[in-house]
Amino acid sequence: MSPGLPLGKLLAVTAGLPNKKPTTQPATQPFSSALPSAPVIDRDFENRLAQKLTNRMKKENMGVQEKVRWQDTSREALPEAFNIEVLQNETMYQKFLRIAEGRQLAENEFRIVEKKLGVSTKELLGFMQKAVQSGNAEWLPIFEQVRSRYFCRRCGSSHYEEWPSLYGDTYTCLDCREIGPLNSLQILFRLHSVDVPGQTQVDTDKCKPDQTIRSYSLEFTFAQEKAAEELWQQVHRQKAQETLLWAACGAGKTEVCFPLIDSFLRQNKKVLFAAPRQDVVHDVQPRLQKNFPEYNIKILSGALPQDMEPSKLTVATTHQVLRFYRAFHLIILDETDAYPYEGSSVLEYGIRQALRPDGQIICLTATPSAEILLRVKSQKCAIVRLPVRHHGFPVPVPEWQKNKPTRDRSLVELKKVLLKLIADGPILVFVPTVALVKEWTGVLKMAFCNLRVEGSWSSDAARREKIVLFRQGDINIFVCTSILERGITIKGVQVAVLFADHTLYDARALVQMAGRTGRSAECPVGRAVFIYAEQTQAMIQANRWIQDQNRLAEEWGCLNG
Repeated sequence: MSPGLPLGKLLAVTAGLPNKKPTTQPATQPFSSALPSAPVIDRDFENRLAQKLTNRMKKENMGVQEKVRWQDTSREALPEAFNIEVLQNETMYQKFLRIAEGRQLAENEFRIVEKKLGVSTKELLGFMQKAVQSGNAEWLPIFEQVRSRYFCRRCGSSHYEEWPSLYGDTYTCLDCREIGPLNSLQILFRLHSVDVPGQTQVDTDKCKPDQTIRSYSLEFTFAQEKAAEELWQQVHRQKAQETLLWAACGAGKTEVCFPLIDSFLRQNKKVLFAAPRQDVVHDVQPRLQKNFPEYNIKILSGALPQDMEPSKLTVATTHQVLRFYRAFHLIILDETDAYPYEGSSVLEYGIRQALRPDGQIICLTATPSAEILLRVKSQKCAIVRLPVRHHGFPVPVPEWQKNKPTRDRSLVELKKVLLKLIADGPILVFVPTVALVKEWTGVLKMAFCNLRVEGSWSSDAARREKIVLFRQGDINIFVCTSILERGITIKGVQVAVLFADHTLYDARALVQMAGRTGRSAECPVGRAVFIYAEQTQAMIQANRWIQDQNRLAEEWGCLNG
C-alpha cells in the first residue's frame, strides 16, 4: 500500500505488477475491460500491516498521528469512466494533450492535472487511457529490470529502499524522492510528443543569425555577436548534437543563446533552459521573459508549487527536468560543472531523457570539467569560446591574503581587509560549510555592529528573502556557502573567500566565486580576495585560469580595461 492510495485503485492498477520483485512486465491498464479477479484479503494481515506502516511513518516523522487505515473503493465503478460524457469533449482532450505532452506523470501528480483541467480523477484517467489507445502514450511500472538489477523509469536510478506491503516486498526509489516519492506499486504515465493542429513552421535555414540578433533590445558586443553566430552555425548548419559554450564569468553567455532560442521558438519547437541550482534559474527567468515577452516562460524549481501550464520555453532546475520525457528540441544546460549536476548520473539521465531523439544540447559554463573538454577533444562535442565580458573589462584576478581566520588575533587583520572591500560595495563572504556560515555570520555581526550582516545556505528557509534584500542593497555583508558562487549578478559586489585553501574548494569553484565581481557595466571592476592559511594548487590553478582567459580576450582585441 502507498499511504493515501485507495485499495480499490491499487487492486485494479497494480494487479499486473509483481508481488515480490519489480518486474519488466507491463502494468495492467486502469480501464482494462477484463478486470482481474479480486484477491482474497486477509483482514488480520491487513491490520498488522497497517500498524507496521503506522509505526514506521511515525518513526520517520512523516506527520502521521493516527493509525493508517485501509480505504476500500468500489472496483465496479471504474469501468463507468468509459462512458462519461467528458471523454467525448475533444476540446478538453486537446487541452489535456497540451498540458501532458512530453511529461511523465506519477500518480501523486494526477491531482494537479485534474485541478488544471477541472475534471475528476476518473475523467482524467479516461483521457489518459484514450491517449494510450491512440498510441500517443503509455502506462509503465515504476521499476524496470535489466538483468539482475532494477531501475526507476523516471530517474534511471537503481538505488531503492525495500518495505513491506500487502502485495509483498515493495520498493521506493531513493534518488528522485525530492520531486515526490515513487514505489513499485505505482504506475508512470508518459505522453509522447503529439501534433498540435494549426502550428506554423519557420524554415530557419533561410534565416541569418544577424537578423535575429538585431531583433532584440540588447546590443551585442563584437565578441558576443561572433559567439552567437558560431553557436548558430554549430546547431543549424553543422547539426552538432552537443555544443560547449565556454565563456568568461560575466560574459553574457545566456544572452548569446537568445538568437538560437528565438529560432527554435519560431518553429514552434520546445526549449528548456536548465541549471543545477535554484538561484540560477530564478535569476535567468526574468531575463528571458524580458527578451521574449510574447511567451509565458514557466519556471520550475523546488521553491515553487509544481506548474503544469504548458510553455514553449521552460526554465527549470535539473531535478525538475526528471518530470519530462523526450519533450524538448533544444536544451540549454547552464553551469554544467556545478553541484549537484556534476557527477550525478541521475540528473544527467534526466537531461538526456528530456531531450527528443533529434534534439540538441548547448552546455554553458565558465569552468568546463575535464570530461566535457575530453569530449571536445574527441570531437564528440563542438566548442564556441567567449573569453571577454560584455563590458570589455577583464575578470579580476584574485588577491591572496595569508591569514587563517579565527575569532581572536587574525580577526583584526580580517576586519581591515573587509573594511577596504566594503568601501567599494557590498561584500559576498564565501565559507566552505553551513556550520561556518552560522559561526562567521555571528562573528562578523559583532565585528561590524554598524552594518547589516546576514548569512544563508541551501536549506535556509529565508534564503530567497535574504538574497532579495542583498540585491536591493539592504544587506552589507552576506556570508554564504557555494549557493551564490554562480549565475548571480549583484552591482558593485566585492568578494572575500574565507578558508580558500579548504579541500572543498577546487579551482573551478574559486574561479566562479571570484567571477562574481565586476559583472555589471556600471561597476565593471571589483576585488576578490582569497584568505588562506596554506597555498593550494586549486588557488594557483584558479588564478592561472582567469589570467589565461583575460589573455585570450586581449588577443581578440576586445579588452577595454
